[in-house]
Amino acid sequence: MSDFGGRTEYRVCPAKSYVKIRYTVRVENGPVIKGAGELEEMDFVTGYGHVIPGLESRLVGRACGEKLSFAVPAEEAFGARREDLVIEKPWDDFHFPKGTQPYPGMQLPLIAPGSNAPDTVMIREVKGDKIVIDFNHPLSGLPLVYDLEIIEARPAEEKDVCAEWDEQSVHETCGGCSPHEMVLGAPSPGDPDRN
Repeated sequence: MSDFGGRTEYRVCPAKSYVKIRYTVRVENGPVIKGAGELEEMDFVTGYGHVIPGLESRLVGRACGEKLSFAVPAEEAFGARREDLVIEKPWDDFHFPKGTQPYPGMQLPLIAPGSNAPDTVMIREVKGDKIVIDFNHPLSGLPLVYDLEIIEARPAEEKDVCAEWDEQSVHETCGGCSPHEMVLGAPSPGDPDRN
């Protein structure tokens, strides 16, 4: 906290600060992702990795009421685009519901160990009996620009933090597998073949 003429102002800390912002975010020299029509609001507790590192780090030391505009490089947002995360898999490695035809741009849920794994992957191409999937985040490789106002900043209270967050941050480990080893889905015994 800082003292401003007898008035104390809370400053965002790297861990366990509750922060609420009103913002827009866009791809640098590109489209607005959130907040185009009406400003978005988001709240989070620092130190748990719930927002991109470049956003969180730029709020540390700031106070409620501050208005900021800054660019976050791709490496501090969703990471650099990695071509080794675009892989080709046999169609038989996937289990599509009957009548579902995969198509480029289709997102598939992903079951993978470790919290750094994506929740979904995107189909980039369907070629015969092969499917090309992309494990990169759709915004990987892109710098982002934020225009925001901090509308609340205070020490996090017990009600702001889930017990699982503390447990995860203490025991967080790498899943130890490459993207090629992540579970993409397998047919259950007795399921009909793909269409």
